[in-house]
Amino acid sequence: MSCGTKTLKVSSFVFDFLCSVLAALTIAACSYALITFSHSMAIRVPCILGIVLGALLFFSTIFGCIAALRESIRMTWIYAAIMLALIVGQITVIFAQPINFELLANETIYDAWQGQLYRKSSMSYYEIQYHCCGQTGPSNYIDSGLKIPQSCYLGQNSTEAVDLYTVGCDQKLAKAFVKGTRWERISDWSVVGVELLTVIIAGLLAITLQNAERRRLYR
Repeated sequence: MSCGTKTLKVSSFVFDFLCSVLAALTIAACSYALITFSHSMAIRVPCILGIVLGALLFFSTIFGCIAALRESIRMTWIYAAIMLALIVGQITVIFAQPINFELLANETIYDAWQGQLYRKSSMSYYEIQYHCCGQTGPSNYIDSGLKIPQSCYLGQNSTEAVDLYTVGCDQKLAKAFVKGTRWERISDWSVVGVELLTVIIAGLLAITLQNAERRRLYR
């Protein structure tokens, strides 16, 4: 085995390992989101697609490792084609089915407010954490015949009217979740970038193995 072939094999194993780790993290993150926001329609389809693509990527890397280990030209080309198909699928999901974080925020606060109406104090966490009050504002409590809770006040001090939060939690949570869009894009394109490098290395390895095979035939 030449030095170039050995280097490509090692590189292939390294990037296969990175892809498998990213695939496992994707599956874990999407599964956690589905469990945490089980009633949300905003993340259901994107997360299910993420789990499917993550599982395909994970098992594909196993196939890639076997191909590199056996130095099989055909298997290596097949692996490169599978990875290209996965890249196309992931880019399609990125543009066609991104997570709607604004809708997710609205759904989350709506569910919390429905719980609040049944005296479950479901809003207190969001009100304290995000300095907000009610679903769309303090008037939600008044209109529902409820007393404005201490969680709607700065420092939970209900004796000072000026400390009352006036912004609804749906707006506050939506702004906080918008940051998630940026991190989602970074993570998605990072996975695509690593996969693209994996495809390039697999292609170079297949070409190197083909050239070595030709040289053996002419000896």
